[in-house]
Amino acid sequence: MYINVEFTRKDTAKLVINTNTKYNVMNIKFMTEFLDTLADIEKEKNCRFLIIKGQTNFGSGADIKELNIASKDREFAVSFFNYMKEIYNRLINLDKITIAQVEGIAYGAHLELLLVMDFIISKRDAKFAAPGGKIGVFPPVLITLGPYLIGIQNTRRLAMLGEEISADEAEKIGLITKSTDELDLETEKIIERMHYMAPSSLALMKRHISKYLERELDNVFKTLSIQVTSDDSREGINAFLSKIQPSWLLNLSQSK
Repeated sequence: MYINVEFTRKDTAKLVINTNTKYNVMNIKFMTEFLDTLADIEKEKNCRFLIIKGQTNFGSGADIKELNIASKDREFAVSFFNYMKEIYNRLINLDKITIAQVEGIAYGAHLELLLVMDFIISKRDAKFAAPGGKIGVFPPVLITLGPYLIGIQNTRRLAMLGEEISADEAEKIGLITKSTDELDLETEKIIERMHYMAPSSLALMKRHISKYLERELDNVFKTLSIQVTSDDSREGINAFLSKIQPSWLLNLSQSK
């Protein structure tokens, strides 16, 4: 089991991710389990708030080993990215307020999870990045929702420059809600403030704020399923696994 769920109070569930890797990764086993867990939580009518966190690290993104398979097998690529797209769509449409707690790193697909959460509380020493372009795999949710949520220039910095940013910077650009040394305390403060809102009002606000987030996700994930099988992606993924430089970096070095 990669996911553990406990109810910290009657109306609040905490979902903890642990994929038994150095950094939590997003693979098919995790994605199917995550979707099943969200379906179970959806049935809990008394649950209004869902906290999602990783064990030690929030997550390092898509499993590079399964990306390697996807780069060579179009059918697997379509399946892999359909599961991933469904996770983002399910979180957007979940009838619970979602709060991410970030420790360690939130890279790649895990950074993109934050874009579909309602609130994000982060440790002050957490790091955020979307380095997929370096191995030839672009970040679909970031380039689609990022301009709407954190602005075009910040999206370019994260996606096209592959910058790693601190929690303070992530808070400054609106990627996260708050950086703090007290995750649970800050999360509790946010939940308490929402208790002043009528449940129906809160649910409707979430629904209408989030309805814009599904735009273009279908198209961008279809493009990614094709792009991951390109020569650049295959080379970039193999170079990462082999700990060598891809040709575009070698060509850059030779041109200097």
